[in-house]
Amino acid sequence: MYTYIHIVKEQFGFRCNISTEIAVYTLINNILLSLNNRIIVIELFCDLQIDFNCVNYDILLSRMKICGITGVANRLIESYLRNRYPRVIINAHNNSNGYPCKWREVQHRVPQGSVLGPLLFLIYINDLSKCVSDNSSPILFADDTSFIIANHDETEFKFKTNEIFNEINKWFHNNLLMLN
Repeated sequence: MYTYIHIVKEQFGFRCNISTEIAVYTLINNILLSLNNRIIVIELFCDLQIDFNCVNYDILLSRMKICGITGVANRLIESYLRNRYPRVIINAHNNSNGYPCKWREVQHRVPQGSVLGPLLFLIYINDLSKCVSDNSSPILFADDTSFIIANHDETEFKFKTNEIFNEINKWFHNNLLMLN
C-alpha cells in the first residue's frame, strides 16, 4: 500500500516539473493582474534564517502521521532522524589526521544533501500556506516564501496586510522557525 503525500499547490520547490520559472511567473502574473484591475497589491517576502537546520523532529513526525505516514514507516523515519552524531575534521589533508571536533548529537534538522531531506522539509512547512491562503496568494519555493495581498479598499488592505503578517509570524514561531 502506498501513501500519497499531498504537497500544497503553492509549493514550487523540490518538485518534479515545477521550476523557479513557474514560481516567478505565478508571482509576477498575480501582481500584474491586480495592478491591471487597479487593485492595491503588496508582496511579503519571507526567508528563513537556517531552514533545514531548525526542523523539530516531534513536529515533523506528527505532520507525517497527518499525511498518513504511520506505524513502521514513521518509526523508520524517526530512527533516520534521531540519535545521529556527526562531526567535522578541520585541516585533514592526505595522511594528516587533522583536528577533529567532538561528536555531538543532532537535536533537530533534516540531513542536507540527502534524498529525503527536501521532502521532509516540504512536509514540515506544508501547512504554512493554509494559515493565510484565504486572505492572500502564497507562493512557496522551499524555504523562500512570499504572500501576495490584494484589495480594492485601502483601509481593509492595510488591515489584511497586518493580519497576515501577524499570522505568518505566529506560524513560524509555533513551528520553531525564525525569519531573517
